[in-house]
Amino acid sequence: MGYLQKLMRLDDTITCFVSVASSVLGTAPAIVVARKDQRMKLANLLDPRLVMLDRDVSSIDEAIIAGVTAFSGNHLRAMKREEVLERVRERQALGGTIFPTGIAIPHARLPGFDDIVIAVVRPRVPIVVPVDGQVPVRLVWVVLTSQSASSTYLKVLANLAAISKDDAAMRSLLSADSASRFIESVEAGGYEVEKGLHVSDIMTCDVLSIRDDATLRELTDKMFSHKLRYLPVVDATGLLVGEVGVLDLIAAGIPDYVYRVGSLKFLDEFEPMADLLKNEDKILVGSIMKPPVRSIAPDSSVLAVAFEMTRSRKRHFPVVEDGQIVGVVSSMDILSKVLRA
Repeated sequence: MGYLQKLMRLDDTITCFVSVASSVLGTAPAIVVARKDQRMKLANLLDPRLVMLDRDVSSIDEAIIAGVTAFSGNHLRAMKREEVLERVRERQALGGTIFPTGIAIPHARLPGFDDIVIAVVRPRVPIVVPVDGQVPVRLVWVVLTSQSASSTYLKVLANLAAISKDDAAMRSLLSADSASRFIESVEAGGYEVEKGLHVSDIMTCDVLSIRDDATLRELTDKMFSHKLRYLPVVDATGLLVGEVGVLDLIAAGIPDYVYRVGSLKFLDEFEPMADLLKNEDKILVGSIMKPPVRSIAPDSSVLAVAFEMTRSRKRHFPVVEDGQIVGVVSSMDILSKVLRA
């Protein structure tokens, strides 16, 4: 199945279309999404038979085994326990399933499995995992779903991560004395799984930007120190006015006449980027930035953005709400949070 075909199966209730703004108004085209608002409670996805409290497990793998064993007796009759374990362990080996907030979410997508199931393993003693220091894992959520149910799947993962950041919710879950009380605590938190996958679910929210009146020295330093390839450009009021990539910066160091000559051998005699390095304190970002090609709203569908990325061969899009930048969505977000979530 191709890249876009996978994304097209995310949500059959979404109708998306690209609306091009009037050239008379001179506004940037915007991706607009029409969608139905469908929600279900996270608690409704929990089965008391799959909530295992105060288990004697000393590793994440032992917790995975406990969860998959519980699945095999209730939900996975068509698949062998060993096959499911292998799938979960393969995904676990890729990393990104243990959170500094004290939870682990080992998960996998299964072929021929048309459901989403969650097992909870609460260790009797927290499992200490060496990830960014010593992280004591107090809850392990084992999640299985189909290979195509990405939208619900990612919303579940996001909700579980949100629970781990809520101190009151975690205290309630860690003190629950039965599976039913545990599920009641989840329900009391009001966590909902909205059907449909939107840009706000996968975008990077902690966005770095740069002012249009900043110098190229400031731009270069920021890109270098934060290992960035792309930055949105804002004005003094914080409104998005452009975008700049590392290639735009490099292009600023190539003299115009270079593009007009047939041979570049003579350039060996010149220091690379000499003019740029000499004038980087004088040249402003606004002089090399490009206007935003598209205005992406947080509730735009991931499919619409994926289509726009492939059509325009553009890897980054700023996400804007009321003129203010609220995030950036990139092709790597789709790779890591959709195709390999």
